[in-house]
Amino acid sequence: MSVEPGTYITIAQLAFQGACVAVKTFQSGLNFGKDAERLVLGLEVERFRLQIWGENAGLVPRDGQPPTLSSRLLPLSGILKDYLEQIERLVKDADVLSSRYGLLQTEEPPTKSAVIRQVLQRMQRTIHLSGIKLASAEEAENEVEGEERGSRETADASLGIEDLNLSKDKRKTTTWKRVRWAIRDLDKFDDLVKDMGQRINKLNDLMTETQQRKTREDNYRVNMVVVGSAVDEESLELIRAAVRSEPGTSQVRTAVERKALTQARRVNISAMSLQELSLDEFALPTKFTDLKRFVTTKKSSLASGPYYLLERKMFDPDIQPRDMTRLASRIQRLVLLLQKPKSTYFRTPRAQGYITDSENTCWWIVFHFPLRTLPDPEVTRRILHKKRSAPVSLLSLLSRTEKVKFRPPLEQRLTLASTLCATFSELYLSGWLHKGVRSENILFPGAGAIIQPPTSYSYTAEEMQNILSSPLVCGFDYSRHESERSTIDKARMSGDVHVAIYRHPSYQGEAAEGYKVQYDIYAVGLVLVEIALWRPLKSFLEGKKSSSKTGATAKPGPSLLEAQLGMSNKPASVELCEDMELFHEPHAMELKKRVIDTVDSELAFRVGSVFYQAVKFCLEFADKHQDPDVPNGGEVGVHPAMEFYNNVVVPLAWLSSSEA
Repeated sequence: MSVEPGTYITIAQLAFQGACVAVKTFQSGLNFGKDAERLVLGLEVERFRLQIWGENAGLVPRDGQPPTLSSRLLPLSGILKDYLEQIERLVKDADVLSSRYGLLQTEEPPTKSAVIRQVLQRMQRTIHLSGIKLASAEEAENEVEGEERGSRETADASLGIEDLNLSKDKRKTTTWKRVRWAIRDLDKFDDLVKDMGQRINKLNDLMTETQQRKTREDNYRVNMVVVGSAVDEESLELIRAAVRSEPGTSQVRTAVERKALTQARRVNISAMSLQELSLDEFALPTKFTDLKRFVTTKKSSLASGPYYLLERKMFDPDIQPRDMTRLASRIQRLVLLLQKPKSTYFRTPRAQGYITDSENTCWWIVFHFPLRTLPDPEVTRRILHKKRSAPVSLLSLLSRTEKVKFRPPLEQRLTLASTLCATFSELYLSGWLHKGVRSENILFPGAGAIIQPPTSYSYTAEEMQNILSSPLVCGFDYSRHESERSTIDKARMSGDVHVAIYRHPSYQGEAAEGYKVQYDIYAVGLVLVEIALWRPLKSFLEGKKSSSKTGATAKPGPSLLEAQLGMSNKPASVELCEDMELFHEPHAMELKKRVIDTVDSELAFRVGSVFYQAVKFCLEFADKHQDPDVPNGGEVGVHPAMEFYNNVVVPLAWLSSSEA
């Protein structure tokens, strides 16, 4: 007897709905102590994962559309039904719950944990705004109870199954819904959560590659909501405990641990395995104090490595003691941030410790640097030479001359852009800000120390691939967590024009206050422009003025001071040039207009509409996102980190994979 495809879909849909309702009902009837809160939260996260699977498998109809299954899943409906029923039995089989998972039937009322309720409320308020379209548990339960009878009868009849006495089955279900369980063995209940996760993983493995990818993206969004729901010490510790069973390098666990560093303001940082080093340990290049960073080895292993990257962080010699203490705390927490285990998507060097260099009013952060091995005679010559100890940066590759050609093909540039944005997304996932996003702070250890090539040389595609495949994001500029609102490092007043050009116009000069993630995203957009056009941002400082109607005019105008004081109605004339010594808000506005003019006229043609839209989002986001400071967790609208992920990371990842 042939079976209609719709019947297979109905079977899978009913099994999915039954599993969702069973898990939610089981969780709602649990009685537990405070020490089990983390496990109950973990169970709720698995329920979200189950719903995500159903959404991407096609079993959660939207806008009146019927449920569907892909051509790959349709013949596997029996296997889907089996896995889903296994999940349902996990939380309904009394014998298994008692013997294997350490639960005890009880007459005690379900526990109403205030902290879990608050975390779940924050998650539920943001989950539908985050790009994940999930039906609520209540919607799923109502749909099952409203349609279960007719749909199951249709499916059973089509398969030739005799009537299963649904009214009796429904009475049993109603009775089961009144059963309450008390958690008595934490380890065994943890096994229940893990077993459920393993079965959901099996369901994910059955989907098409495209469906699996979409599921991974939705799971990442859920991770963002989970991490963002930690808005105080109590909720942070709960979520931190809930993800402790995850692998040490998983995205959600590493993000939570990075966010936990916000507590370093209240704990003794010196007790957190922070290592203070000495300059005397390292082989120092000539005039190393003139360098922002350099690659070297320890004196004890000069010829053989390993290699280290020392990166300088200056401070004002006249800084007040209180501000000095706060800056030192930021340096220490930054080292801890870059010292912790990380996922493969978080491309940063691993920090070893830091050096206090009071004589030169700076700190040196010391990183392990996986530099490409050089022949022994070359090591000493390059490491100790000021001009040859600098690592290769994106800026140095963009600045190659016509005779030394480094022009990577489109697919390599797309992959580089996607890799960098994934790194920034993980940083923003945990609520941290970089504050120094620019091409000189993106390094390529695969290229070795800067090599003086012949006077004329063209890199091969393979050589360029080897170099660009291992980017590291460095140059964290007194980075802080977004919950720390004060700005004390005066980075907005840097006299280095080639640094200032990456800052948003609203974060220039004395009047700038409150650095925020939107300014980081603006700088990411500028780096994406550099990668797309393969030219440094400083090249925009030369050439004709913006053609925008709202841009500066080329006609003679009043001075900037006159314009700011309202002494003339004429528009100010803003001059940009590579050797300019001052760069403030009017200059930043003119530069932004020039960049956007070029983006609008050239980028879609050069790298495609998807890349163009991602860049436009970055460049305009800070101006369009006018919400007040929103706590990480997105209780007002969607957090900027989520918008960056949806509008930049996801489309660039799809684009780079299709080009590859």
